[in-house]
Amino acid sequence: MQSNELLQDGKRQMKLCNACRYCEGYCAVWKAIEWRRDFTDHDMAYLANLCHDCRDCYYACPFTTPHEFGLNPPKLFSSLREKVYQQYAWPSAWGKLLGEKRRGFWIVLLVGIVCLLAIFFASGGMSGMLQKHVGTGSFYKIISEITLIVIFGILGLWMVGGWLIGACRFWHDIKSAQSEKITAKDVATATSYALSLRYLDGEGAGCKYPNDALSGKRRWLHHFVSYGFLLDLVSTVLAAFYSHVLHVQPPYPLYHPVVMLGALGGIGIIIGVSGLLILKAKSDHTVSDSEASKSGTLFSVALLTVAFTGMVLLATRETAAMGIVLIIHLGSVAALFFTAPYSKFVHFVYRYLALVRYAQEERVANHGTNKVEKNIN
Repeated sequence: MQSNELLQDGKRQMKLCNACRYCEGYCAVWKAIEWRRDFTDHDMAYLANLCHDCRDCYYACPFTTPHEFGLNPPKLFSSLREKVYQQYAWPSAWGKLLGEKRRGFWIVLLVGIVCLLAIFFASGGMSGMLQKHVGTGSFYKIISEITLIVIFGILGLWMVGGWLIGACRFWHDIKSAQSEKITAKDVATATSYALSLRYLDGEGAGCKYPNDALSGKRRWLHHFVSYGFLLDLVSTVLAAFYSHVLHVQPPYPLYHPVVMLGALGGIGIIIGVSGLLILKAKSDHTVSDSEASKSGTLFSVALLTVAFTGMVLLATRETAAMGIVLIIHLGSVAALFFTAPYSKFVHFVYRYLALVRYAQEERVANHGTNKVEKNIN
């Protein structure tokens, strides 16, 4: 379905849902729908990213296929999210290229590994790759420190820059036309919703995923991935502090905070991603867009590749296999960073902004309700 057709069908479905309101109170999406009478293209982008794909509404709806209305909000929103990732990506052409070509990550991974090998050969040759390197600075005998700083500094800026530009474009389109401004309380509320994954909670009962039975597995597995990634991020920042401020070079002992945090994060990602992939394989595919599902699976496998090769590197860092494993791990990280603004990785950016917008609307709506109650009293 083309973007314009998808948007028109989305508006049709939202108007029907707004008239029915059988799913009233299920999640943030249904409150946001109730606060509207008409739906713009930007509203659809906002609602799609506000949706956490819990799927409760689909299994409750009396108007799904084969009913003539053919309502399927979860599938609609998953399709729209894919369009959003491409539409707001920067550079836009790359967003379409890497978004439509699902092999993008693996192509970039291969190119990254080849480039890292070329750098290594230019500086030392194959003999050093297959040697056992131990002690302080052993990683830098494979790839020099300055080379790593330059490569991953550029890739880090590329990733964050792409996210920020996409975020600015998205926010420009979904921000409220009301005079009410975003407050610190709105940001705090949205942050709380995001960190707790409130809208995967089902008010404590869980979501109907992977099937129509309520379960909290998806939320907890998502927590493993999210907080595992945050632990790895903290480990990386801490490693930079030790290396460039305290001048203590890696690799660090197993009991070192850098290693412990990184290992815990890697284990968390492996547990979370593996569990989510298993749940996805068991899920009802009629409730999701096939292209969005492929995109999500690719990102999951990419993240799993980074975490797994990182753990293998930890296990082989004092063996002759360290050089090869290091190159593969760094290549997977480079590919993840490069494709981050165009892959499912970017979903947290748009979802968080949608939650900020929702927190603002919720505050304004509650304020209006309170004013009415005071006037009645």
